[in-house]
Amino acid sequence: MRHISYYIGLLFLTAILVIGGILFSTLYFNLVNQRTDEVVLGLLNRGNTHRDVLEESFNAETLEHVSLMESASEFTVVITDQKGKILKASHPLTPKMKVELIHTEFQTQRKDRILRAQAETKGFFMTDSPITISGVHRGHVFMFAPETLIQQVVDPLRQQFIQVGIIAVLLSLTTVVLCTRLISRPLIEMERATAKLKEGNLDVDLPVNRSDELGALARSITQLAKDLDFLNRERTEFLANISHELRTPLTYMKGYADILHRPNLPESEKTAYLSIIKEESDHLSTLIEQMMLLARSDTNAFSVERVPLALDQLIVSTTEKMRPAIEEKGLHLHVSGEPVEIAGDEIRLKQVLINVLDNAKKYTATGEIVVRYGRNETGPYFQVRDTGSGISQESLPHVTKRLYRSEPSRSRSRGGSGLGLTIALAIVQAHDATLDIKSEKNAGTSVMIQWKV
Repeated sequence: MRHISYYIGLLFLTAILVIGGILFSTLYFNLVNQRTDEVVLGLLNRGNTHRDVLEESFNAETLEHVSLMESASEFTVVITDQKGKILKASHPLTPKMKVELIHTEFQTQRKDRILRAQAETKGFFMTDSPITISGVHRGHVFMFAPETLIQQVVDPLRQQFIQVGIIAVLLSLTTVVLCTRLISRPLIEMERATAKLKEGNLDVDLPVNRSDELGALARSITQLAKDLDFLNRERTEFLANISHELRTPLTYMKGYADILHRPNLPESEKTAYLSIIKEESDHLSTLIEQMMLLARSDTNAFSVERVPLALDQLIVSTTEKMRPAIEEKGLHLHVSGEPVEIAGDEIRLKQVLINVLDNAKKYTATGEIVVRYGRNETGPYFQVRDTGSGISQESLPHVTKRLYRSEPSRSRSRGGSGLGLTIALAIVQAHDATLDIKSEKNAGTSVMIQWKV
């Protein structure tokens, strides 16, 4: 992760330096050219001024006067006739200046020229101001400026740019370091958090109050840690519960099997003990079958076969089969509704109804069980309502969890495996329907299975 932060910082710094270098270079050369143009244009204007004086009075006295004006300056003025013969010069000419004058194309028309290219090879700038009197070409005023004069203007500018560039690089480096830390530090913390998760340590603390993508990633990792912690606790609780559920029938079966080995055991007791062993083995088989069903639902291997199905006929036939057991307990069973068809798995939906009705029978001591079915504004539905002991509000959100038995009323003394509602929920969801449970302590329970059209 630290390598990534280095790469990010290096990338940012390189980008800033490249862009800054281009901008600084462009600005520097523009300013240098601007300052050079100012100096050269000033040189040309200086030559034009001398040319104007000579055009008013082109004689030896004026030539001497112009020469004296430039003798104390850094510039060199050279006055020639129309053929290039030097009439007057304010300073001795260097060999390069003489060569440049020899190779200069003397113009007969009035057109000022800046011969600035010579600065790179000859070490000076040169301008040409032709002298024209009464329409007659009489000569030229050449002005020479040493390149050092331009350097005197450019060097301070270069020094300023170097200083500004150094400051800009330092500021850029500081900004990159801060930005890199701002980006990489949360990433490093997240990398450490995921390493802790990998080692099984689910106690992670990440900054989740950011509103950017890093904050969203931190919240996702934190939620993942919470989910993993919840799953670990659920797994531990499930293993403890399932161990108890499996151990209990096995203990009964082993205990009564040991009793059957006793000599001179009355036949009536043998029959009773065999019945208990069979009952516990059936309970164990049911529990294993339900666990396998839930395992298939967890691995998405659980499926339902949807075919056209008369839901009303399924409910009537199932409730009539369970009516004797319900009424034997002294409860009243009321079934009513209207014909309704759905696409569903008859066997699985019958299993749901049996589970719900069986729970209603177990936890209702007196009163009634009411079954309603039909179609409402949302779609097909069926509802099972009882007047039983109900479920507390604290336990209600957990009743569809596997092996959930937090209340005494739902202890093993009432029978069942603790997986009935969990399986019912899995089957209902496989039908793209919802299972809604409403209950109050000592006020009965209502279970609604609702399809959406």
